[in-house]
Amino acid sequence: MPTYVDRSFDFPLRTVLSANLPDRGSFVVMVGGSSAGKTRSLYEAVYALVPDWSLVQPAEAAELLDLRNAPPRSTVFWLDELQRYLGGKDALTAECVRALVRHGNLVVGTLWPDQYAKWTSGRDDVYRLLQIAVPISVPESLDLIELSAARAVAVHDSRIQDALNTSDDGMTQVLAGGPRLVMCWEQPANPYVKAIIAAAADAHRLGVQSPLSEELLADAMFGYLKPRDRVRPAAQWLAAALPHATRPTHGDVSPLYPVDDGRAGTLAGYTIADYLAQHVRRRRRSEPLPHKAWLALVTHLQRPEDLRRVANGAIARLRYCYAEPALTRLAAELGVGSPAAELADLLVRQDRLKQAVEVLRHQVAADPQDTLAGQKLSDIQRLWQRVEQMRLPARRRARGLPDEVAEILADGGVGDELRRQAAAGNAMAAERLVELLADRGCLRELRERADHGERRAAEALADLYAAWGDVHQLQARADAGDRDAELRLSKTHLAQARHEGAKYQIGELRAAADEGRAEAALQLCTLLFELRDADSLRAELDAGTTGAADRLIALYTAQDHRSLIQVRAFGLDADGHPLTNVRGKDS
Repeated sequence: MPTYVDRSFDFPLRTVLSANLPDRGSFVVMVGGSSAGKTRSLYEAVYALVPDWSLVQPAEAAELLDLRNAPPRSTVFWLDELQRYLGGKDALTAECVRALVRHGNLVVGTLWPDQYAKWTSGRDDVYRLLQIAVPISVPESLDLIELSAARAVAVHDSRIQDALNTSDDGMTQVLAGGPRLVMCWEQPANPYVKAIIAAAADAHRLGVQSPLSEELLADAMFGYLKPRDRVRPAAQWLAAALPHATRPTHGDVSPLYPVDDGRAGTLAGYTIADYLAQHVRRRRRSEPLPHKAWLALVTHLQRPEDLRRVANGAIARLRYCYAEPALTRLAAELGVGSPAAELADLLVRQDRLKQAVEVLRHQVAADPQDTLAGQKLSDIQRLWQRVEQMRLPARRRARGLPDEVAEILADGGVGDELRRQAAAGNAMAAERLVELLADRGCLRELRERADHGERRAAEALADLYAAWGDVHQLQARADAGDRDAELRLSKTHLAQARHEGAKYQIGELRAAADEGRAEAALQLCTLLFELRDADSLRAELDAGTTGAADRLIALYTAQDHRSLIQVRAFGLDADGHPLTNVRGKDS
């Protein structure tokens, strides 16, 4: 290996690792981007401190769980890419790690920043696990002291000198073969190499962590190839792509690398190199996944955790046509219960109430303890009765849904119930209804309620116009005697100032959102909504940014977009076009 260049975090890392030895161990997680030097620095620290200890690198979390009741001693448990051991039924737990550490062992791992942000933002088992870890931040670039140390080493190691002379990438990334990996995708030997790398990178973008089978990759590649390249049989695509995609480009680094299934002589599939995955994800950040790639993922993936992430990614992108088969498999084939309720919600918004009831009845029959499915079943049965009461015979024969029925189905009757309670004099329900209408961009109903003297509706409407900097609408309402609009007219300069500086704020928020910060993602989408920037919201939607779907639908609602009812019920196709009701309503 190249000579190790001392890093500024080496001292705190080694201090944390050795602090409790020999009586107790430590749990340390290196947090940094791909090829930033996490693994090498951790290796150097562990080898310097405990060179004679045993080392265990488990294939899955179950191996560690088996040891929690009788842990060994003086052992390093090496959990590179810690996310592989998190989430799912047999995930690593805080209790297991505590047991290993109490017996004097070192548990060490690495995580990307977005993964660390994601897992530490919840309140589940993974959150509790990471709360007992000591995080060590690993910057992507060298600081001045580290650069000075690298130049001193470069005198005796030409590889360090070559890495320092490369201007486009950091030293650690160059040493890991990053630029050559990128060249394999940007300047591929043939179109099949670029297609297979893009397919693997897009799967990684959706959160798929298991190896991708050859069948999955072959099916997915179709969507990344030009028609003339698809003439050859799919088996030939793999034969043309794999030799180049799996060939080491620098040392032992290759764009894709094979993974076994836990038995000698077997192939589970292929995983993309981290550095290349990050690069392609940045380049394809807001590129839609092709239809065939979605189908390949929802058809071939076997791990529930991966299928769950794909379903979430499809819902976040309004690709309901792919979320449905993924949720169906999770609920039926793979025996996972909670997606049944989400699947039912999806069916309800498409006026497939009968099918939604059947899904939930099947789930309740399979698991009588599933209270979520049971409650959802009761709610949908009541909703069904309410909807049928609203259908007039003439409208039932007409093509499409009456607007009021479509609106009720879109949110499962939440808004409808609040309206009925508000009409009955429930002040709290009336306030919640106005908040809901404002959040969803329901300008028409807010105006109607404001014009009928509802003060809270007038305030919410004026707030929306003020956030948009819509002086014309505020002035019109102020001239008509709307005091709330008049008060907010004087503050429109604040919204305009924010809009003028938005391009700088948007860049910062987008970068933070890409690092996995949910709060920044929501702020970004809210700002784009206030700017009424539908194109940028569509880009964030295709990137899977948290909150983009809700804000885009809210903007469409405010603008009375011609495709609103279609998009709200059926979502978009792979290319981002509104889908139509191809199934028809349940009878």
